[in-house]
Amino acid sequence: MDKAARTRWLMRGASLAFAIILWYFVAWDSSGLRVRDLRVPVQFQGLSEGYSLSGDIENVEVRIRGGGVELARLTPGEITASVGISDLRPGKYRLPIQVTPPGHVQLVNHNPRFVELELFRIIERAFNPVLVPYDMPDDLMFSNVDITPPEVSVRGPEALVMTLRRAEVRGTVSEMSDGSRNLPVILVGEDGDLQDLAAEPPAVTVNAQFTTMMEEVSIPVRTRVTGAPALGFEVTNVVLSPDVVTLRGTREALFGITEIRIDPIDITGLSENMTIDMPIETPSGGIAIIGADHVIIRVELRTAMESRTFLGVPIIITGVPYPSNWTVSPRTASVTVEHPVFDSAPDPDDPLLELYIDATNVVTSQLTLPILTRNVMSGVSVIRIEPPQATITEIN
Repeated sequence: MDKAARTRWLMRGASLAFAIILWYFVAWDSSGLRVRDLRVPVQFQGLSEGYSLSGDIENVEVRIRGGGVELARLTPGEITASVGISDLRPGKYRLPIQVTPPGHVQLVNHNPRFVELELFRIIERAFNPVLVPYDMPDDLMFSNVDITPPEVSVRGPEALVMTLRRAEVRGTVSEMSDGSRNLPVILVGEDGDLQDLAAEPPAVTVNAQFTTMMEEVSIPVRTRVTGAPALGFEVTNVVLSPDVVTLRGTREALFGITEIRIDPIDITGLSENMTIDMPIETPSGGIAIIGADHVIIRVELRTAMESRTFLGVPIIITGVPYPSNWTVSPRTASVTVEHPVFDSAPDPDDPLLELYIDATNVVTSQLTLPILTRNVMSGVSVIRIEPPQATITEIN
């Protein structure tokens, strides 16, 4: 062996001897005792029935002092590391860890000294699973559903279990109609699927039957009138009963149907109200009418009216002994009237009424009074007089 190799081995030997001597002085105190480090599991004492806990500490590092023989024979099971949780309510806590060694050794220290934990109540809830097919067409619906078992249970922390909204069974239409498939139960909470809980049983057998979905829609019934009523009459209203019908069919068949049209009603020469019963034609495509398949149509008439305005209608004075001793200003007014449509064209200059001022009991030489009407032709209604008042003045 060359000199360099001998030097390296001497250095290694010296390092090992130094380490042994250092350990001896650390592990041996002045009274001849030694120390030993052990890992001891933490025990939680006093946990009430129906409660559970979670924490980040499972073991505690414990340093024990004692004689060499006693320490060599000491096992972690002879040391108790406990946390008392009796009578605690659900919540978060920071509690001390109590370490108790056997009587023939002494506790030097332990780490950690505290444990942070959360205490919670365990509850159980039952759910009836609902089917959620992945590929169910819009016009398909369940006609019969058999889920075995029909109910699943969920057990876990109260705060988490109470966030559950439903239990879903997901799969394709083919899988759900197979009758022998076990499909998993998915738990759904407020914010989506929950991975921290599981249903019991975790899967159910599904046998579902499907049928084409039939929808019902309410559609207005409409018609129109053709021709014109007799002279002097006009249509005021066309009433249909019912004016809305219910149609049942597939979504595809119902698509685009916005109204039901009844054949037009001919009212040529009609001079009185008319009621007629008309059938409702059922749309094609397998659509059915729910309820009445006939509609009662009532056409209501009234006397036809027109409006006319007469300009420059003279205003006369009544109620005084000598009307010629009075003047009126303005001398004329315009009158708008409404009257039935005449069989023959009326005189365009005949206002169909007279305008006058009633000066009865007038005691002053000048007074503004309302303009009144008289000798109004039958069926004529006065709509407006402009101006509505006139001033009479006595001539000296």
